[in-house]
Amino acid sequence: MEAATKVNWNDDRLDHFADQVDKRFEQVDERFDRFEERVVERFERVDERFEQVDARFDKFEGHVEARFDRLEDRFDSLHHSLIITLGGIVAALLALFATAHF
Repeated sequence: MEAATKVNWNDDRLDHFADQVDKRFEQVDERFDRFEERVVERFERVDERFEQVDARFDKFEGHVEARFDRLEDRFDSLHHSLIITLGGIVAALLALFATAHF
């Protein structure tokens, strides 16, 4: 008999808790309904700010790409200069060996 009352007591507590949870969610829904316009407005402002950030990022990305293009051009120039210098050194060494053997 004691086990049956314990189960009923627990069931009653759980039912009471479920009712309290439902009431709290209803209060949250009411508050959201009251402030829905303000919430939507704030989300729209946040979206606008994200669009501004995206525009700034696109501009920054363009600057970075331009800088990398310039850097790439400089490395290409360095590469060509090194090849020309190496060719000059090889030609000078060949000339030196040619004059040394004759």
